[in-house]
Amino acid sequence: MAVRAGNRPVWFALIGLLASSCGLVGTDALPGDADPLSVGAALSLTGSLSQDGQLVKEGYLFCQEWLNNHGGVALNGHPYRLDIRMMDDESRVSLSAGDLEQLISQNHVKLLLGPSANSTTARDAAIAEQHQLPMVQSDGPSAAIFNNHYRYVFGVGAPARRQMEGVIDMALNQDVKPQSVAILAANDTLSTELGGEMRDYATSRGLSVVYFGAYPSGTNDVRSQLAGAAAANPDLLLEAGHSDESVLTMQQAGQLNVPARLIAFTQEPTGADFVKPLGKIANYAVGTTQWSPLAKVPTTDFLTGQDYANQYLSRFGHAPDQHSAGATAACLTLAAAAHQAGSADPAKVRDALTRVDLHTFFGEIRFDDQGANPSKAVYVEQVQSGKPVVVWPPEAAGALPRYPIPAWDKR
Repeated sequence: MAVRAGNRPVWFALIGLLASSCGLVGTDALPGDADPLSVGAALSLTGSLSQDGQLVKEGYLFCQEWLNNHGGVALNGHPYRLDIRMMDDESRVSLSAGDLEQLISQNHVKLLLGPSANSTTARDAAIAEQHQLPMVQSDGPSAAIFNNHYRYVFGVGAPARRQMEGVIDMALNQDVKPQSVAILAANDTLSTELGGEMRDYATSRGLSVVYFGAYPSGTNDVRSQLAGAAAANPDLLLEAGHSDESVLTMQQAGQLNVPARLIAFTQEPTGADFVKPLGKIANYAVGTTQWSPLAKVPTTDFLTGQDYANQYLSRFGHAPDQHSAGATAACLTLAAAAHQAGSADPAKVRDALTRVDLHTFFGEIRFDDQGANPSKAVYVEQVQSGKPVVVWPPEAAGALPRYPIPAWDKR
């Protein structure tokens, strides 16, 4: 694992970060009375955002348990037990801010992990910066966060502007190249931003944006927007929204016989909650994800993607998704920086984070001067024969994209 100082890579072994099968690190679990390395996080464990919040919690717990079972985190030669203290913000931005202040002032945590939603991350990032405490987060991709040039906030996921670039690049790489695109976007802050980023990138790649339609977040009817898109006869139909809305869009696009060579979503429309209700209609749908166990990712630090997925399934009884994996990666990154700093001192850990250069199951992690991770790949998945496969980028793909997709009556 490398942390770069200038142009010189400084190699170090963080206890517990390499798979035990490599035989390069200790595998003894820490005793329960080992000194704690305390880390704080405010998560949406109840309320409207709790599904993602629970997945992020599990991702953090996986990291905590794995490290502690493999020797803990070594600071200046002394092993520490990772102790992540989590509070429930009930899916409320104002409560998340209060939780974080409590963790800082009453629990005296000096290192932070991010919340489980973009909106709460934006608020909590300001608090981390105010207190000059390093925060590593995985669920705040918005440019509104990174454009603040916070010195103490770092995001392991790809920034929002890159979320749909791979879909457009993939389509333009096919023999039958698209000429036009229609865009649908939910009217929440992040989806609106993603829709704008899609429009700008499509235009920069020479595509004509023939329709842009907004719809209310959480709606149960997008037929008017789909009718407007269909009237423009686009080659690509792209949507920035949420999982339930992607199911609705596929159902109503089929009913309206919306013509398109490709239909793609910013959400990962490949899980059981997408495929099961749609059946055969789900086939050929495309979505993007920050992580997939199916992606061919060179991994030199920690577990492989498939090993992570298998161990996570064994521990929690269900498969991880991009929220779980991102949370684990954020936790590992913070632990790696503390190890390199040899201290839990916030300023020293922050400085170590600026030099991080990791190659994990989640992808490459290396921060720019805004604390973003622009080198991180976003994977494009497609439902083929009822199962998700990675189709882009080529070096990570397990199958070729099926494009253009067949007409609705040919499925």
